[in-house]
Amino acid sequence: MGAVILKFRKKFPGFQIEGDFTFNRGFNVILGPSGSGKTTTLRVMSGLERADEGFMKCCEELFFDMERGFFLPPQKRRVGIVFQEDNLLPHLTVRGNIEFALRKARDRNLSVDKLMHLFRIENLRDKKIHELSGGQRQRVAIVRALAYEPRALLMDEPFSSLDFRIKLNIISFLRRLELRIPVVIVTHDPVDAFLLGDRVFLMEEGKKVAEGGRELVKNYFSDIEQILSGYSS
Repeated sequence: MGAVILKFRKKFPGFQIEGDFTFNRGFNVILGPSGSGKTTTLRVMSGLERADEGFMKCCEELFFDMERGFFLPPQKRRVGIVFQEDNLLPHLTVRGNIEFALRKARDRNLSVDKLMHLFRIENLRDKKIHELSGGQRQRVAIVRALAYEPRALLMDEPFSSLDFRIKLNIISFLRRLELRIPVVIVTHDPVDAFLLGDRVFLMEEGKKVAEGGRELVKNYFSDIEQILSGYSS
């Protein structure tokens, strides 16, 4: 799968957010404090927010070009989204939630059973959403987002409501999936970036101020390995 290329500017009263990003296959983490512009960046990528300037391409397809007045609506971008709140359909079972997403899939050969086996959640098949733990709900939300074969997966603070050990389990789960698409994760937590980021983009005050690998996180947060060592047992 191809890369996601994003160059944009979004203006707000007294403030603007801008970025120049290339997100390749694998895990791309946008790290920054609240108000730094990272969630707006994700919303621009998904089409939930319109940029004032710039363009975006995903796998060589143009998603928007504000100079040309072109804007592809969210439902036509085929981008998977996992929010901080899982947004699962509470009246459906786990199976029903995944079936709902699967109707949009290009590959009609996929089945719910195949997906649930692939992502190791067969034991949750007939459970209602209120019967799931926080970690289980987030796993189902991730599988649902992947069910219709998105060209990219966007995740907005996906671990913030989970305790630390469950967060580590979900990160390990994501790593095992070996996704072959660009995955863009927004977080304020350097631990997420350190454990999951193949590429890390640091944002402050509406701008990208640095990018690099895991060493970038270590340079900005020198105590990161000490924090993690407390959970190694």
